[in-house]
Amino acid sequence: MIFTVKTNEKIAKDVYLMTLSGDTSKITSPGGFVELELPGLYLRRPISVCDAQDGILTLIYKVVG
Repeated sequence: MIFTVKTNEKIAKDVYLMTLSGDTSKITSPGGFVELELPGLYLRRPISVCDAQDGILTLIYKVVG
């Protein structure tokens, strides 16, 4: 699935809320996991889905390390 980043907002110290737009029909419920693949980079850690509805995928993640 291909998504486009719409927002990436800092919501707390080292914590971000990212919204992406695209086809969310295969994401059935919050609590599932997605892996992000970027050209030239690959994030091998799963990221939990916060919300997925009406073509908007919401992820909350913390920057560590």
